Amino acid sequence: MKKINQLLIFSALLFVIACVSDEPESMNDSESDKDEEVIDLDELSDDFAGNGALLDYVTNNESALPDVSRKDGRYYANLTSNTDNITLHYHEDQGRLDAKKLSFPFEFIARNIGIGTQEDSQTAPTSANDPYNFCGVQVHVLDLATASSSHVVVGHRGSASFTIEGKNTNDGNSSVNDIGANTVPDGRADIRIVGNEDQSITVYWQVPNLDESADDWTLYNGTGELPGTAPTYENEVYVGLITYAFEQNGVPFVGTCDGIEIK
Repeated sequence: MKKINQLLIFSALLFVIACVSDEPESMNDSESDKDEEVIDLDELSDDFAGNGALLDYVTNNESALPDVSRKDGRYYANLTSNTDNITLHYHEDQGRLDAKKLSFPFEFIARNIGIGTQEDSQTAPTSANDPYNFCGVQVHVLDLATASSSHVVVGHRGSASFTIEGKNTNDGNSSVNDIGANTVPDGRADIRIVGNEDQSITVYWQVPNLDESADDWTLYNGTGELPGTAPTYENEVYVGLITYAFEQNGVPFVGTCDGIEIK
């Protein structure tokens, strides 16, 4: 009987030792599970290399402007019809948006973005009959069904041709202005939007610059602020490219962009 008790005690000690020796491995596994995934924002940048569909974008209202692709190494939006203002971004109208989901703070740069003709995407169409033809960058709240966004677009704005327009749309109410006619005489610009720590945005522009080391950014209308009341942005937003028209003047045309940089 005594030997049986000794064997039972010895077996119990072996079991405890085995459990203790396994504990560090279990703790290491737990600590590994806590490691957070680090997202490299540079991976979200895009030079639109090649031809074909856009890659890794969240698209809202694709049917509003179906002919959007990568063409000859550029974002290429071929706007051939604007029946019922289907492409428009104004008040409650929301055309197509191709976007990346970003977290504040961020920096989004669109290079050589603007409007062109179907024959030559890098030559801006003439301004006749006060057209509203644009291509640019939009920041949108995460609920894509809600008409709350901020955008900066390049093109013709009625009698203010060859300009940059800024717009805040808050719950379907838009406020809009521009930087003046003939400020971007080629109908193209670089656009830079900085998402600040406080979840506001600051907007810059410059004429297209091929040498990034020589960037010379200008604050939008001297302040970097867009008109009206900006939406209340949460920690995450969608930021991406839009091309649109108001009514039919100037249609067809194309919106293009050489590339986007996200930092």
